[in-house]
Amino acid sequence: MPDEVKVKKLNIGNIELDNNIVLAPMAGITDLPLRCLAKIGGAGLVYTEMLSARALVRSDEKTEKLLKTANDERPVAAQIFGSDAYIMSEAAKIVRDSGVDIIDVNLGCPVRKIAKAGAGAKLLTDEKLVSEILESVVKSVDVPVTVKIRTGLLPEHNAATEIIRVAYNCGIKMVAVHARPVSQGHSGSPDLKLFAAACAGAKIPVIANGGIVDEKTAADFLQVSNCAGIMIGRGALGNYSIFNRLEEFFSSGKKLPLPSKKEKAEWLKKHVRYSMEYYGEKKGFVVMRKVFHYYVKDLPNATKIRDMFNKKIITLSDFNELIKLF
Repeated sequence: MPDEVKVKKLNIGNIELDNNIVLAPMAGITDLPLRCLAKIGGAGLVYTEMLSARALVRSDEKTEKLLKTANDERPVAAQIFGSDAYIMSEAAKIVRDSGVDIIDVNLGCPVRKIAKAGAGAKLLTDEKLVSEILESVVKSVDVPVTVKIRTGLLPEHNAATEIIRVAYNCGIKMVAVHARPVSQGHSGSPDLKLFAAACAGAKIPVIANGGIVDEKTAADFLQVSNCAGIMIGRGALGNYSIFNRLEEFFSSGKKLPLPSKKEKAEWLKKHVRYSMEYYGEKKGFVVMRKVFHYYVKDLPNATKIRDMFNKKIITLSDFNELIKLF
């Protein structure tokens, strides 16, 4: 397998990544503490949570906090969503002024609320509006602009090929394709045939997303002709060394062991420390309830530990007692 595919550097415009294995943007998940963990784990690029362009333009305080980045996570991309070309361009300027390295436009979010607003995956049905938005964003900033899309709305619907062509014509520097249709959400197997069709003939780098959790699922995508890299979402949560493990595997053929319980506990303690430093003690633990179950899912007493964390842990001393159960 390593003889057939290799992890390599990836250029996105003028930004050179150390490798082509990146952390996906995940709403409510990829905050600054988690992104820093992914960088420690070897991610070549990390993305902020999805940011509302309209909220940014309105100077919404909560959205502005989501845009905060740190030098330790560079290079970092910020993802924005919206359906109005002017608002998106104004939001892109705000994002650029925050100091991020890359701006990403979301054209793939399947959430109904986002679709009702005409944004996210809904835009896959309107190539003219997509072109207007992308041209407007690209012209408004001096950093590389990328997009994240789905293969289509329904199984066997190939919207990606045409959207990639539109993106290239608008000056987009890279496209990430989630290889599942919108209707499938995050469940089921990715469609490798549709992903291969999206890659064929693409004049800009296309990277794969969807269901990547180990060496095999990564290789399935990297073996596709013209696939420029992989983007890992849920497969990286509580498992940040996956980036280094995949890079080692595709570079040398050596399959490194999965994290032990002790290693998971160390990652968790580091995450708790980062979260407390960023949000404060109490809120730091509240925010971590969204991801804590990824750390304990393989433990025999996972349900008990998760319930304790969600209902009782609000101080560091509480957590130090809980971690003894690992």
